Amino acid sequence: MKKLFYSLLALPVLMVACGEKSEVPVEQPKGATLELTSAETMEFDAEGGEGTITFDYDGNKLNTNGNSQTTTGKTIAVECEAEWITVDAEVDVLASAINFTVAANEVEEAREATIKASISDLWFEVTVKQAAKQQGGNDDPIDDPNDDSKEDVVEGWAINGTMNNWAKAEAIAMTEEDGFFVVKGFELAKEDNFNFILNGGEKSYGGNGVPATPNYVYDAKSWGSNISVAEAGTYDIYLSTDLKNYYIMSEDVSPSEAEVPLKPGEKRWSIKGNIMGYDDVEISLAKDSKYFTKKNVQFVDDVAEFAIYCNSEAVYGVAAGSEYAVEEAVTIVEGGESIKVATEEGKKYDLYYLYKENGASQLWVMPASQYPVVWELVSGGYMPYGNFLCYFVSEDVELTLDFTAGVPVVNYVMPEGVYYVQDTEETGFCFDLQYCQAKVRGFKTMLMDGTMTVKHENGLYDIFIDMRTPQLDIIKMHWVGEFAFDSYFQMMGGLSINNPEK
Repeated sequence: MKKLFYSLLALPVLMVACGEKSEVPVEQPKGATLELTSAETMEFDAEGGEGTITFDYDGNKLNTNGNSQTTTGKTIAVECEAEWITVDAEVDVLASAINFTVAANEVEEAREATIKASISDLWFEVTVKQAAKQQGGNDDPIDDPNDDSKEDVVEGWAINGTMNNWAKAEAIAMTEEDGFFVVKGFELAKEDNFNFILNGGEKSYGGNGVPATPNYVYDAKSWGSNISVAEAGTYDIYLSTDLKNYYIMSEDVSPSEAEVPLKPGEKRWSIKGNIMGYDDVEISLAKDSKYFTKKNVQFVDDVAEFAIYCNSEAVYGVAAGSEYAVEEAVTIVEGGESIKVATEEGKKYDLYYLYKENGASQLWVMPASQYPVVWELVSGGYMPYGNFLCYFVSEDVELTLDFTAGVPVVNYVMPEGVYYVQDTEETGFCFDLQYCQAKVRGFKTMLMDGTMTVKHENGLYDIFIDMRTPQLDIIKMHWVGEFAFDSYFQMMGGLSINNPEK
C-alpha cells in the first residue's frame, strides 16, 4: 500500500523541446513561486550588447521515485516581440538565467521593449531600454550647435555640469584606478547638477533624478537624468569602469564601504557591540532568505554584547537584561537593553535576525556555518499498517519522515523510543530512507544521520529531532502536541496517528 501511495505522489514531469511550445499545459505544483532576481529595467547604449535576466523558480515538489532529485524537464516560456532583441523561446528552469542580445541601434531615437517569462500562471516582465544612435554615428561626438569648442574636448571620462557651466571643453577629467573612474576632493553644493561624459559626449551616464545621499551606491543610467547631492560637501566621486554604478563618497572613504540606498519605507538593519575588528562601529546585516545576517563574527571576550539598529537610529534589544546561550532564540523588542550571549572567546559565530512587523522578532547567535531552525508545527501524519509517515514543517525546513517500527503498533499510536536515520543494532526503530526527504531553505535533499526521540507526555507527543543533511545542515526541532491528519491521507487509505492517551 505504501508503494501505491508514493507512486501516485510521483507525478510525471513534462518535457518541452527547445524552441517549441507544448500543447499540454505545464502542471504547476501548489505553492510554486517564480521570482525575478535581477533588475526590472535594463538599459543599453546604442551599440547594444549582451544581457542576462536571473530568476528563482521553486516548484515545491520532490521526485519521490527513488533518490530525491530536483524536478527537471520544465521550461520557462520567453516572449519578446522586438526584432532587435534575440532571446531563446524557452529556458530550462534549472538554468535560473535568460540570456539575450541587443542589436545596435541605427536610428536617432531611443527604443524600448519587454521580455516576458512565464511558467503556467506564474510570470514576470523585464523592460529593455536602448539609447538612440548619436548624431553623426555612434562613434562620433554629439554635434551640439551651441558648443563652439567641439574639437577641444576632454578626452576620456569627465564630470560635466553646472560647476563648469556645462561647457564640455572645461569638464573635470577623471582618472582611472582600481576599477573606477574617479575625481577626488570635489566640492558640490545642493544646487549643483552633473553627469559623466566620455570624450566630450560620445556617451553620457546619469542617475534617476533623486538627490544622492553620500556613501551609497547608485545605478548609473545611460543618458540618465542629472545627478545632484542631498548634502553639500567635499566628496570623492566614482564611476565604475563597467558603467553600472556611481558613488559620491566622503573623502578617503572607499566605494567598498558604500551601502545600497533605502527605498521609501525600507528598513536597514545593523549591529554594534564588542565585535572583533569593528570597535563599537555599526556593521550592516545582509539579507538571507527571511533573515538579516552577519556571518563569521568573532567577539572580543567570552560574552557577546551588542544591540541591533534600524536605519542607524532606532535601537532594538531585549526586554530585560540577562545572558542567553548560543543557539537560543532571543526575543527582540524595540528600545530594549543590550543583547548578551555566552560565547567562547576565539570562536566565530553567525548571527540571524528575524524581524516581524506584527509579532515577536527573534535573534540567534549560532556556531559558524550552522543555520537556525524555527519550529512551527506538525502538518500531517498517517499510518499504513505497522508503519507511520509524518510531515514536520518549520519556517526553514520541511521534513517527510517514513518510519519502520520494529515493535507492534498499538491503536495507531507512535511508540516511544529513539529512531535512527542510519540502521543500528541497538534498536529496531529506523527510517525507510528511500522515502525520507528534507527541504532546507528551498533546497531538496536526503538525510545523512541523526535521531528522532519520541516521548509520551500528558497525553501528547513530545518529539525532538536532531539530524544532518549531506550538505551538513543541522536540523533541530522540538514539538509537543498532537498530530494533524490530512483528509488526503484518508483518501489514500491511511489511518490517523492517534494521541498517546488513546
